[in-house]
Amino acid sequence: MKQYPEIHTKLQNINPNTSGVQRAASILIPLIERDDEIHILFEKRALHLSSQPGEICFPGGKIELLERSCETAIRETCEELNLADGEVTLIGQIDSILTSFDMIIHCYVGKISRPFEAIQFSKFEVDEIFTIPLSKLRTLTPQIYNIQTVMQLPEDFPFSNIPNGKDYNFRNTIYPVVFYHYDHYTIWGLTARMTRNFIDTIADIDL
Repeated sequence: MKQYPEIHTKLQNINPNTSGVQRAASILIPLIERDDEIHILFEKRALHLSSQPGEICFPGGKIELLERSCETAIRETCEELNLADGEVTLIGQIDSILTSFDMIIHCYVGKISRPFEAIQFSKFEVDEIFTIPLSKLRTLTPQIYNIQTVMQLPEDFPFSNIPNGKDYNFRNTIYPVVFYHYDHYTIWGLTARMTRNFIDTIADIDL
């Protein structure tokens, strides 16, 4: 007898990885009002951190077990900026980003109600915070460099088992690396890519 019931039971008791990647994280693009304008708040990572010290980023981090991606974005923002839950309000979500290092990052947009000058950020995680008006960001033209990733196959790869052997048409990936320059800050990489995605999303809004 075919064992379909057992297969059905097995599949009902697993949590499938629908993203196809091993790691998942969430970030928040924080909006805050300053001088009667909407600004985006950026962080500069603490210089003692082992990962990307001194780089500009948005608050965010790894999605914990049983945590929704939107909850991660709020939790990480509150931890890094020392805010209460009620001081961060989610506005929406923009496109997630699939990185070149096997991670998917979910990107949320939210409003911070605490005045910028009153934010006492976590010195352990953050070296500095600053803001850029949305109206100014929309005038900046980002520099975009398209990097082509190339597959490096092992010497013992079994080419004889695939059609066309060594002439098989393996597809390479084009990965955009974005740069913004503002004042003395350079915003680049994933943070700049997320910024560009958000700016493009609201391009038709009259600020």
